Amino acid sequence: MNTRDLTGAAVGVSALVITWNEEKNIQRCLESLRFADEIVVVDSYSTDRTVEIAKCFTEKVFQREFTGFSDQRNAALQYAANDWVLIVDADEVVTPELASEIRQAVERCEYDGYRVPRLTVFIDRQMWHCGWYPAYSIRLARKDKIYLPHRLVHESILVKGNVGTLNAHLLHYSYRNLKDYARKMALYAATGAKQMKIDGKRFRIFDLLSRPSFAFFRMFFWRLGFLEGVHGLVLSILTAYSTALRYAMLWELERQTNSECIDINDTESKE
Repeated sequence: MNTRDLTGAAVGVSALVITWNEEKNIQRCLESLRFADEIVVVDSYSTDRTVEIAKCFTEKVFQREFTGFSDQRNAALQYAANDWVLIVDADEVVTPELASEIRQAVERCEYDGYRVPRLTVFIDRQMWHCGWYPAYSIRLARKDKIYLPHRLVHESILVKGNVGTLNAHLLHYSYRNLKDYARKMALYAATGAKQMKIDGKRFRIFDLLSRPSFAFFRMFFWRLGFLEGVHGLVLSILTAYSTALRYAMLWELERQTNSECIDINDTESKE
């Protein structure tokens, strides 16, 4: 139900979720979004029960070929009917405390957007260290003020205006087990390598040698990952590995590009 801001105008919140094969997460996510005035789901042609489950919560379920995270969110933004939008991932949950704070924020209308702290659950432990908390990101904003620049992965949500900060956190159920982590790590490493290539970054052996070690040091020591015990150690090692994998994939992409250039030149020379 729409609330009203301090001027008496009706205020509504549209919750936006993008999905692909999220049947294990989507129900928990959408249950937490019942407070919103509408839920919009943009799915990338899931092959599991994601769409079926989503339709139990909202009629606004759309399917679109995946062309990047920011593109999917921009598509969802076009379907939103309300003045405010809340951007949530399928593996995230809005706590009751955060839902209440969101309602109060849109009623006050003091800012054009709001940052939200995110608390990540790694396997079976809430990770307060390792640099994973509070991990502020803009998630709530006026629809006409939000801007999502095109990126394949780790997209930024920007707001044209003043940004405030909410206190209650968003729960992020990132990885159920190490198998799940390995699957997502490979996807993010491949997409991250493509984004680096698009950004004009070149492969250097120095990066491949130094950045994984630095990633481990930063997470385990500098960001106090050791306080999380074995969970912190395992996560720091895996983060170092995923960093190495991303740069190795950048190296592979450059080799493929060079090979294609050589093939084209060889073809032209034969003609």
